Amino acid sequence: MLFTETPKLRALERLMTTVPNFEPRASGFVIVHCFEPPPDVCPRGRLTYCGERTNCNASRCPFLAKLIISGKASRAEVMHETMSRIRSAAFIRRLNSLLRESEDDPMKFRNEKHRLAFEAAISKFDRKNHALLAAVYLLSADRALWNQTGRHVVRNGIAFESFKGSSCTPNGYTLFCCAKDLYSGTKHLTIADLADTELVPPGIFELVCSAMAIRRFGLGAIGYKKG
Repeated sequence: MLFTETPKLRALERLMTTVPNFEPRASGFVIVHCFEPPPDVCPRGRLTYCGERTNCNASRCPFLAKLIISGKASRAEVMHETMSRIRSAAFIRRLNSLLRESEDDPMKFRNEKHRLAFEAAISKFDRKNHALLAAVYLLSADRALWNQTGRHVVRNGIAFESFKGSSCTPNGYTLFCCAKDLYSGTKHLTIADLADTELVPPGIFELVCSAMAIRRFGLGAIGYKKG
């Protein structure tokens, strides 16, 4: 006669009333050790996150940061993860609009001169210094700005205090302020400023978003692999 009420408690009661040293019958339940999956293995048994929501119970990919760092995430995943803590509805609307417009042809660099200047500059840098990489990415996007600020960029940092930016074009000054904010933690431009289409033109907004992703995840965020 069993005195417990639930199936699990009844199974335990049966176990406690069996004769010692006899093999148990093939029934009941087994409690196994719960373990965390290895860092490189998806909980669904895949090496990477496939993005198929119908086959995954996770609300978000637990390995998304690793995929972004390695350059394997989509542009939308990179941007949404980078901006995940931003609560400005206007900024998110502008970001989503940017992603829709550039879905087929995302811009990594403003032009070829930007790419060449950036590559030449970072060849001397520690790739782990994401703040420095993000700032140089923005400064080198404007030729006139880079001609004035490039000499203030050294191997270990940027001497922003040596350049005031008074002779910049409006777009150049926006890039300069964003570069300084990402590098030094200053607050020259707010999220509301970036959401303003008149204050920050579309091309500059896209560069700033890419720089924000570089600041957080490194060059893998823009799929840069050279060097």
